Amino acid sequence: NTDPTKTLAALVKLKMEKILEGPYQNMFIALNGFKVLINILECNNEDCMENALIIVHEMSQHYGVQCALCKLDAVKPLINILLFKNNYNVKYLASETLQNIAKLRRGRKLIRLSGGIKIMVQMMNVSKHVLSMYLKNMNETNRATVGLMNCCAGTLRQLCRSLKSQKELWETGFVQLLSQLLNSVHSETQISIMSLVAECCRTRSEVVNQKTDIHIRVALKELNILQQVIEFLVSDSTQLAEKAAETILCMFDGDPVIYDILLKYKGMEALFKAIKKFQNDDHVMVLVITLLWKSSLNAKCRQVIERDPIVDFLMELLTYKFDDRVIGYAVATLSELWESESLRGKLRLIAVPKYLDLLNTSLHSLVLAHVCIALGRASSDPQSMEMIDEAKGFRLIFVLLPSLDVDEFDKYEDFYEPQTIIAAAECLAMIVENTKFTLNPLKGMYEAVCDLVDLLTHKNLDFLAAVCHLIDVIATFEENLKIMVDAGIVENLANLVFTEHTNLRANLCKALGKCCTIGVTARRFSCQQVLDQLIKYTQSEHAVIRDNVPLALSGLSEDPFNCVRIEALGFVPFLKKCIHSNNPKTAIAAVNCLSKVRKASAAIGQYQECTANH
Repeated sequence: NTDPTKTLAALVKLKMEKILEGPYQNMFIALNGFKVLINILECNNEDCMENALIIVHEMSQHYGVQCALCKLDAVKPLINILLFKNNYNVKYLASETLQNIAKLRRGRKLIRLSGGIKIMVQMMNVSKHVLSMYLKNMNETNRATVGLMNCCAGTLRQLCRSLKSQKELWETGFVQLLSQLLNSVHSETQISIMSLVAECCRTRSEVVNQKTDIHIRVALKELNILQQVIEFLVSDSTQLAEKAAETILCMFDGDPVIYDILLKYKGMEALFKAIKKFQNDDHVMVLVITLLWKSSLNAKCRQVIERDPIVDFLMELLTYKFDDRVIGYAVATLSELWESESLRGKLRLIAVPKYLDLLNTSLHSLVLAHVCIALGRASSDPQSMEMIDEAKGFRLIFVLLPSLDVDEFDKYEDFYEPQTIIAAAECLAMIVENTKFTLNPLKGMYEAVCDLVDLLTHKNLDFLAAVCHLIDVIATFEENLKIMVDAGIVENLANLVFTEHTNLRANLCKALGKCCTIGVTARRFSCQQVLDQLIKYTQSEHAVIRDNVPLALSGLSEDPFNCVRIEALGFVPFLKKCIHSNNPKTAIAAVNCLSKVRKASAAIGQYQECTANH
């Protein structure tokens, strides 16, 4: 309507309707109601424009309306309101509406292409004087300025779900404003900015070759902003502590600088305080305990943990009731501390029994995975190993491995996550190795040994690598080896030689070598054309694979026909190089293999000479 009075009256009446109900909104979209409202947003009458914006803002919370607004390109008039209008209330409504539209991928793209990111960053460039004032001391204009700034931060956080938006945010120079914004006395501002920073730092596993978020991570480290973030870990605001923990977690990206920063700015002490402060808030607790575990992977940070009473508190957390993930990461941190001589007695006395209880009672994959890792390390201690034996720990860990589905023989029922079953297999291998092979832990467990052979048909390559390592270890006992050969281990191992997986190749070589020490298994492997694939392993760029090839060849050379094949395929020059390896097992295996090859060649030569003479 060209008459502003009638238009305003219609808008006022429309606001009184049931505009938040789905059927009403669908009818409104069908009647092109939003097209009319968007036109009003661009009119010169302030009252009409504000009332139209109020309606659009309230309805924009719903998905269907967001789609309609994107289709009608409502982004441009909303950005123009941010840019040209002096009414802070109107600007606030426009920013919140854009925040709702930014929930859609198309909405984020439209806002980015319309220059919305740069304009919102400008809105956030508030003077330090205003940021340092408390709300009670502010006038109406300053309050509105701070409110708009916080709203724009929320909109930018929504936009930064897109990597392209993150890149544009970086190019606007937003990072230069971070320090002054985080120094604000307003907790709401700090929370909104930290939420935006955490979103920018978040790694997106579904995005291939993600690189753009590296900019903000590097900036946080180099501009000393992380010092402020570390201080927020012990904030009275739960939200602020949560976002600070999320941001610091993202800093563990393979760059060791983060450990130096934590040590320099007393980040470890802040973590200790945060763990005790937020022990009743399970969400924050998970984040800070994960941070502590990540920190414990560094030797210097680990030393700080060892000297602090937090170790006793971590052992109390092994019975945490609110979130199993807290227990899992507490176990993981204590597991890293096992190398400390001063703590080992305490860990043996208090932690190991609790690990065994968790093995009996917990069904959480993360908990069980870290318990397996911890028990594997603890098995190096004779007294701890006695406790594991008394609790029948080996069998309890063995049952964590997948079991074959009876109805479909080639499919597995994986009750636990891959990380758990891999940790279980590695733990079993460590227990056998740490007992110095004095006792066969699988004695009398015929079906368990057969199941282990069947596990070689599993689809997870990391798990297969762990199983091959376990087979290499238990094959030391002849009783186990005989059972595995009868169960079809030759065929199952031979089927794996075509893999490209590094750890699987390395552990497969060790398993092949061990399984050739009984009967005619070496001849049976020859029939499977294993040697033809092993020659490719010698050209691998990974030293761990090349070092283990002689272990396989040493076992395969038990059969004279394989010795001929080893020489014919060109393994001899490779084996001669391996004799000088720094790895004693590799060198010994290479010597043994070459010795058998020479004996076979000599025997063939003598046979040919005898044949020629007769």
